Amino acid sequence: MLSHLYIANYAIIEELKVNFDNGFTVITGETGAGKSILLGALSLILGKRVDTSVLNDNTKKCVIEGVFKLKERKYSSFFSLNDLDFDDETTIRREILPTGKSRAFINDTPVNLTILKEFAELLIDIHSQHQTLQVKDVNFQINVVDSYAELTTDVNDYKNEYKKYLALKRIYEKLVNQENTAKSDVDYITFQLNEIQKLSLKEDEQEQLEAQLEIINNAEEIKEILQLSVEAFSHSDNNIVSTIKSIQHSFNKISHCAEEYKDIAERLTTALIEVGDIAREIELMNDNSDFDLENADYINQRLNSIYSLEQKHHLSNSNELLLLQENLESKLAKINSFDEEIENQLKEVQLKEKKLRHLAKEISNKRVKSFSKLAKEITSNLSELGMVDASFEVNHTTGEQLNENGLDEITFLFSANKGFVPIELYKAASGGELSRLMLTIKSILSKTNDISTILFDEIDTGVSGDVADKMGSIMKEMSKSIQVIAITHLPQVAAKGDAHFKIYKTTDKAKTITSLKVLTKEERVEELAKMLSGKDLTKAAIENAKNLISN
Repeated sequence: MLSHLYIANYAIIEELKVNFDNGFTVITGETGAGKSILLGALSLILGKRVDTSVLNDNTKKCVIEGVFKLKERKYSSFFSLNDLDFDDETTIRREILPTGKSRAFINDTPVNLTILKEFAELLIDIHSQHQTLQVKDVNFQINVVDSYAELTTDVNDYKNEYKKYLALKRIYEKLVNQENTAKSDVDYITFQLNEIQKLSLKEDEQEQLEAQLEIINNAEEIKEILQLSVEAFSHSDNNIVSTIKSIQHSFNKISHCAEEYKDIAERLTTALIEVGDIAREIELMNDNSDFDLENADYINQRLNSIYSLEQKHHLSNSNELLLLQENLESKLAKINSFDEEIENQLKEVQLKEKKLRHLAKEISNKRVKSFSKLAKEITSNLSELGMVDASFEVNHTTGEQLNENGLDEITFLFSANKGFVPIELYKAASGGELSRLMLTIKSILSKTNDISTILFDEIDTGVSGDVADKMGSIMKEMSKSIQVIAITHLPQVAAKGDAHFKIYKTTDKAKTITSLKVLTKEERVEELAKMLSGKDLTKAAIENAKNLISN
């Protein structure tokens, strides 16, 4: 339950502190006194988005803080799931900075608005005048049935499975689209692959062919140089090897005369060995130089074929063509495997759908069993609220396609008058009738919901007299199981509150300020008398107010 509310620097509220008890609390005040502002401030700690226009003083931050008394067994899973510390007096705080930035906290731990809103929905149900129209919404109507039939857990489990089902369907549809796209390209991919495969390329082949062609193109010059080198090194009268050998022999003779001669002799010995090796290698090259000039045409044709494909695919060498060949082969293999992959995915979708349909049918059966009892209870309560001829039915059809609610399509049918067939709410009910119907629904759901606090914002709009008194009695009865706070303009409702707050505004030369105070017994009589007769109090109005409170 909400035990404390603190508001600072919000709209025309400078600072407000208020404590709430369990039971039935009523809030009254003149039109324009700030009831909607109070509700707006409270909605901020429940996750509503804001802008800086709500700041009373745009140089200071706005703070709204609510303290809720909780039972750990009901909320421990939420705290554990979101890594928050549980406290049986949990504080929710919202701050709006002058810059427009907003911050939210649960027990001083920063949280995002999604978590704040999720938590708030577990704590308090704010029923505004706008929400009265919500009763016409088919999704709201099916949620009412699920809450009444105590199917919330079953439906949540179904919805989680339904999300998985949709994810599997998206994967399946994506695969089908990919297959369709890929198969439209399969002929082109095959053609490209065949072009490359026909070449039967080998790794580094282009580099090797270019090297061979370079030798063939320079064969005459290479042969000439090899021949001249062989002559110079070994075969001429004054060949290099003989000359170095002679010089080396000469230095050997004088090596004993000086160390530097000995050093030269040793170096010449080393040089002779190296030059001899070079001479033999050149001679071997010369003997084995067999230039296949006729192969030049083949190499040129082969290279031209490689160059042509490289240019076509914007590549730079044959190894890149080999890599492209691998990629194309992989693409074709994947296309060929699409059928199997799609078939497997379809089986998963079908299995999940089968499970969902089973869950949906179980939920549907439980829903149907609750219709008669729900309709009877609503009709009975409406009768107490002065609508003795009202009739209410739950219209139910079963669709073929699964949706997030299962297979059921549920519509509330209503008639306020005897002899008229019940029809859809949006066609049948007036504002006052909708208010009474919504109160009836909320009172029934309060027995099954885990919500600990409900706040009614002028749900009694459009009613008066005995009906208003009955509405007050229903809210009073609801407060035996949950905390009920009602913003009302009807004295019949206000008189039934366990606590009575008055919201009012004061004006000085500088500004208008909204305040809230709990009324004493005497102040409460006076407030109710004003609600009955206006500002000019009469003895009859005061007596009437006392009677309302005592009764």
